[in-house]
Amino acid sequence: MAATCPGIVAFQDAFAAPNAAYRSVKPVDFSLTISGGKAEANFQKPGISIPMQYMAAQFGDVSVCATVSAPATDKAEDQAAGVIFWAVSSTNYYCFEVSVNGQFIVAHQNAPGDWDVPLPWEPSDAIQKGVGVTNVLRAQTVGGVATFFINGQQVGTFTDTPPPGGGLTGFILSSSNTSPQTMDVSDFSVSIP
Repeated sequence: MAATCPGIVAFQDAFAAPNAAYRSVKPVDFSLTISGGKAEANFQKPGISIPMQYMAAQFGDVSVCATVSAPATDKAEDQAAGVIFWAVSSTNYYCFEVSVNGQFIVAHQNAPGDWDVPLPWEPSDAIQKGVGVTNVLRAQTVGGVATFFINGQQVGTFTDTPPPGGGLTGFILSSSNTSPQTMDVSDFSVSIP
């Protein structure tokens, strides 16, 4: 199943080669490879997240979609991946992530180390658990309402104030909290409703 965002596609990345329009606050102890249709983060330490923001455009009402997975060779722990929306900077953004152990979260980083959690980690039957499987994510924003879908099933919604003038989008890859892992994202796209 590939990520398809409903509406008019404004940006799509097939991850055939690196794109200079992405920016990240890059911690040490990981490598990011972009090729062969995916962005893959290989972590050397646990508890690391890599937010990659697409800096070439800001969006008002938008759908941000991606397919996420962990390679079949990994252990199934709590590594996660997802999409970024309503981003103002590399340290002020919202993310919607799904973990390989079958949970999802919506979190907002206000500043480095300062997080709000509109939707805390919660299990969902919509998630395909484990490694070697894929999950298709969509974060849709209309006005101040953000709605979240996993594999086409709505799993949550909340209301907040979006950035004036629109926000940046992107994707995020996160290592397990207990051991280093690998996470992939593919089929990243942004569309206007």
